Amino acid sequence: MSEPLRYASGQTPELLYATRQTVASSTVTRAVHRHERFTEMLYVYQGAGQYIAGGYSYPIRTGDILLYNQGDLHEVTSSLHHEIGTFCFGISGLHLRGLPEGHFTRAETGFVRPAVDEIDHIQSLCEMIYEHAERRTGYSDEIVSHLLPALVLLAASLPPDARAADQPHNLVLANRIRQYIGTHFTEQLTLEDIGEAQNLLISTDYSATQIAAIVGYTNVNHFNAIFAKLVGLPPIRYRRSYLENMQGRRLQ
Repeated sequence: MSEPLRYASGQTPELLYATRQTVASSTVTRAVHRHERFTEMLYVYQGAGQYIAGGYSYPIRTGDILLYNQGDLHEVTSSLHHEIGTFCFGISGLHLRGLPEGHFTRAETGFVRPAVDEIDHIQSLCEMIYEHAERRTGYSDEIVSHLLPALVLLAASLPPDARAADQPHNLVLANRIRQYIGTHFTEQLTLEDIGEAQNLLISTDYSATQIAAIVGYTNVNHFNAIFAKLVGLPPIRYRRSYLENMQGRRLQ
């Protein structure tokens, strides 16, 4: 029999925020993201969709608990035109015995836990934590400070199901690449690209759109914004300033 899950050194997690996503609203597209200083746990109380965490992809349904390790890229999408119903809890100070700080689980054991026999208890805990976090009365924080550690231990102790089985390496890698691109697309321009763009601006009559395409940037607005951030002036103003300083003579 495995050792029961415990908190390391008697530490208990704290609630940063609690949200409840309603299923009545239309689906909102959310960018892939990560949290470097805290972790999250979600409970699906209605609907179905997909959860990707750390490159691992899972179909999700009502009664699932979604675990997230601090620092991992993750996203939740609905399978319908309306939002999937979830309680979402932002958690700081999570340190479970035998796991790195900020980690709910190891990737090989999966990031989804079906509530199954504990579904009534888990839903009740989620509702109470959310309601007391919203009330903000004199005793609400004290109640939440006792309920949250119980919910976290209960959720993290639940066994995974078949969805945690080995996933194809190429699928995990593809998810990680797609998520990385989704979070770094605005960083496409390197210093080398900026140097080339500057040379083109001061030595040709190419438009900003043409130069953006030449250095491999398909969105001229993002090109303009990043160029200005790195150089200090938007591309065309940079060209104008250079020509004024050179009295109209171009770099040959």
